[in-house]
Amino acid sequence: MNNYSTIKELVIDTCASEGSFPSYEKLTNLVLQNFPNSKWKKTHYSWYKSKIKSGGILVPDFEGETNSLESFDAELEGSIEASLSLEKDLHSYLAKAVHEIEEGLVLIENGVEYQVDAGRIDLLASDKKGGLVVIELKAGIAKDAAIGQLLGYMGCLAEQKPENLIRGILVASEFDKRVVFAARTHPQIHLVQYKVAFELQKIT
Repeated sequence: MNNYSTIKELVIDTCASEGSFPSYEKLTNLVLQNFPNSKWKKTHYSWYKSKIKSGGILVPDFEGETNSLESFDAELEGSIEASLSLEKDLHSYLAKAVHEIEEGLVLIENGVEYQVDAGRIDLLASDKKGGLVVIELKAGIAKDAAIGQLLGYMGCLAEQKPENLIRGILVASEFDKRVVFAARTHPQIHLVQYKVAFELQKIT
């Protein structure tokens, strides 16, 4: 183990010795070996990668890496934009077809981006029995944080409208295993999976 005084020194030394930026897994292992009490996160990894790419942090003998880093950033930016676009499209579609999530659901007045003290509920609907249904939409995989977010909205709404029965529906393309296990312990929460279908139409 080298005696690095800062994580920055470790990152520079690793990049210089390898001639390229190490993978997240490798750099994370090195950081935790040398700085076991560090709160190292993926955002730190991305920050160092960006700084080295832009020349904000100089690394000896590190020529030729810029192009691959730019490619990485472009790919990451494109992925984020695609995810945001998909979530926006999903939101717009289901706001007009909320009954496809569950038969009998109807959006309440101002039920799109419904504001409560805990934040903005994606969609707020009423069911056949007049109960309120909080609907949270996630493009891609729903992580366990999504359950916490949904429960937060439900709890907040229950305080504002104690006379109503409150349920929650989490809509996503996939669900983390912990999300599935958590939902099984909360009968008032349901998970709904969406699938994207492509339709091809010949133009010429």
